[in-house]
Amino acid sequence: MSRRRLFRLPWRTPRQIRSDVDEELSFHVDMRIDALIALGKSPDEARAQTVREFGDLEDARRYMGAVDNDIEAAQRRSELMIDLKQDLVYALRKLRAAPGFTITAIVTLALGIGANTAIFSVVNNVLLKPLPFPAADHLVRIQFTQRGQGDAGTPPDLADYRALARSFEGFSTIEGATSNLVRPGADAERVPGVRVSANFFALLRIQPLHGRFFREGEDAVGAATVVVLSEQLWRRSFGAEPKVVGTTVRINAGTFTIIGIAPAARRYPLTSELWTPRAFTPADLSDQTRGARWLSMLGRVKDGVAVDRAGEEITRISEQLEQRFPEVFRMRRARAVPIQDFTVGDLRKPLYVILAAVGFVLLIACANVANLLLVRASTREGELAIRTALGAGRARLIRQLMTESMVLAVLGAAAGVLLARLGMHAILQLAPPNLRLVTTATIDATALAVTACVALVTGIVFGVLPATQVSRGEVVVALRSGGRGARGRHTATRTKRAIVVAEVALAVTLLTGAGLMLRSFGRLTAVDPGFRPEGVLSTKMLLPGRAYDSPKLRTFAAALEQRLANLPSVQSAALADYIPFDNGSYGFTYQIVGRPPIRPSDLPNTETRSITPRYFETMGIPMVDGRGIEPSDVATSEPVAVVSRSLVRATFSSESPIGKLINIQWGNDSLPRRIVGVVDDVRSFSLGDPPDPIAYVPMTQVPTTAVSIVVRTAGAPSVLANPVRQIVRELDRDLPVYGVLTMEQRIADSVGRQRFYATLIGIFAAVALALAAIGLYGVIAYAVTQRKHELGVRVALGATSTRISRMVVTEGVALTAAGVVLGLGGALATSGIIANLLYGVTARDPLTFGGVALVLGAVAALASYLPARRAARVDPLEAMRGD
Repeated sequence: MSRRRLFRLPWRTPRQIRSDVDEELSFHVDMRIDALIALGKSPDEARAQTVREFGDLEDARRYMGAVDNDIEAAQRRSELMIDLKQDLVYALRKLRAAPGFTITAIVTLALGIGANTAIFSVVNNVLLKPLPFPAADHLVRIQFTQRGQGDAGTPPDLADYRALARSFEGFSTIEGATSNLVRPGADAERVPGVRVSANFFALLRIQPLHGRFFREGEDAVGAATVVVLSEQLWRRSFGAEPKVVGTTVRINAGTFTIIGIAPAARRYPLTSELWTPRAFTPADLSDQTRGARWLSMLGRVKDGVAVDRAGEEITRISEQLEQRFPEVFRMRRARAVPIQDFTVGDLRKPLYVILAAVGFVLLIACANVANLLLVRASTREGELAIRTALGAGRARLIRQLMTESMVLAVLGAAAGVLLARLGMHAILQLAPPNLRLVTTATIDATALAVTACVALVTGIVFGVLPATQVSRGEVVVALRSGGRGARGRHTATRTKRAIVVAEVALAVTLLTGAGLMLRSFGRLTAVDPGFRPEGVLSTKMLLPGRAYDSPKLRTFAAALEQRLANLPSVQSAALADYIPFDNGSYGFTYQIVGRPPIRPSDLPNTETRSITPRYFETMGIPMVDGRGIEPSDVATSEPVAVVSRSLVRATFSSESPIGKLINIQWGNDSLPRRIVGVVDDVRSFSLGDPPDPIAYVPMTQVPTTAVSIVVRTAGAPSVLANPVRQIVRELDRDLPVYGVLTMEQRIADSVGRQRFYATLIGIFAAVALALAAIGLYGVIAYAVTQRKHELGVRVALGATSTRISRMVVTEGVALTAAGVVLGLGGALATSGIIANLLYGVTARDPLTFGGVALVLGAVAALASYLPARRAARVDPLEAMRGD
């Protein structure tokens, strides 16, 4: 060990250091003698020369001077370590002697630190941790916008960007494709998947767990059908058997060869469990398809090229395409969105708001512990005065008190980590399934490191004020006055009151935000969806197009609907391609026959629903005018449509739409349809969004491979799940039934995110309110104890118990009022941050602000009432005798 390294060890005593120096000198002498002998010197000559070399007085002085300096430095470090050890032992002994104070402080800190650790783990997993792909910051999603709304691209767009972009390695399509997977000897299962270009995995730069990924040309028309499975699907359905690579499975009635397994940690999209190549025919790539926007695109920016520069190139290409196809691309732009931002979506702001909320909880917890330390320190004035009289300097006292604070912080952090693990479990239970990034969050090494930093900062924050307050020179007054320390106690009381005001202000700000979120959620859930969800069960299926042509689709739909209607307790049953809150359906442009032509880019859009006759009855959608879809509306009869009120308002104004012809541009079936009825509006995707225009058409006229079942019953709809599955299995055992939910569950899931945000902020606000109430109670109770003599004198002079109680309660309410005023000001200043997270409530809703003020007032009165009762029962003789 080198000398410099040796003297850096703070636990070495001077004697140990000198002994080690002697050993090191002897070692160097022996090494020098051996070296000289190796050079041909005799042992005597080598020893003599070594003595001469090490006997140089000047070198010896320099060496020993350095040794003495190092010994002095090591001695100082050793004394510091001894002092710190003494402080630590003393702090632990004092905390153990006050178990009530210690437990209260640790639990308070655990609440604040644990909540911050759990929420930071979520934020880190969702917002900060990069996606698990090499150079993930160079992966982008190409996002189109049309009239301010998010939009997808088309196959010709993909071809154009591949040909024109110079800043990208390549582009791949990403097309969602729910698949029916059939394995030999097993029931069919529904598997979420995507269809991608052959270079998809090459762009991600990942390697297969087994087998291989797609090769060039496997996404061409007529290429062999191959599939890549996710590790999750491979383990769940194939028993993690490597030999499945090279075998075949049936997917949507087609035979596919399994060529590889994608690792679980690196799958994309996050919900996908299988990938198949997407082939485009010449018809798909023709300019006629540029209006049907349904394709998502992934791109990788070349190494060495800035992502911003690549994004500018995407925008320039979009402008070039607008010049070539003005009718299609007018007001339409493309931009490159980093894959991390695209994946996070609209989660960023709500999660940062929640993180700020738990930050408030931590600050309130720190303020509470600081008050506890001030109260405890005031009872130790005699001890501190004696230590000062014996020679302890102010710095020494501060270090001792800060050591106690840091010990509390460390113990609180340890308890907080345990609480965070429980909190993470609760968060994962609260998080809706569509928040997949949240549901996969864990407390990892990064979160633990942040917890350690939070504990360090927390210990300093809540410890420095009490330490400096009680270590002032005026503690000597306490020694002279028998430990009463009136002057120091008066200063500490002002500090404690200021801390309580700050606590209340923070709690008010947090409660106001929580109140706004909860009121917004209440308004959202009160929105009428446009149908009667109670008593309705819904399920979904996907009929493979290879096995079902139009006649077979009609036959299957008729047989299925008939069998469903015959089930016991079923009042009505119907089929549709998409149902509300299913995140499905497509939008198509339309125009009214007989009106002046409109440019394609200005054509209005409508959703479409292919339904069976009893759909409106089963869903409980009211008819407004005309008739619904009838059994007589078959393939050979006149094409008809029933439209929603919003479509009528957007297109016909006050004119009746009944009898008009509407031409919906959906590819092969673009025949004009006679509008025969109008139904009430239905919210399709979210209760918070206005209802979209919808055109309903008969399923017999527009057969569909996507089939949803809706069944209305007078009893519990969930009991019909197994009978419905059995009916489908009898008709086609290769059709898996999935998405079995009541319509009430679908609506609840649609507001799952808002419920999650409101619940978390509400919980943290409740914790903040409780901590603020505890802090207020502690200050008032301590003030009553310190004023016991004064209160006894007041009682002796004739003050009634009611007057004493009112005086104490007034003090608590005054502190709360000051905090409420500051908190409401802070809430007004910060309310705009959550404005776009609210529905039906303004960010400065007076009812919420007033309600929070009333709640804090009631809590303050209650927190002050208990000490007030004790003050009212003060015995004047006992109080004055104690003095």
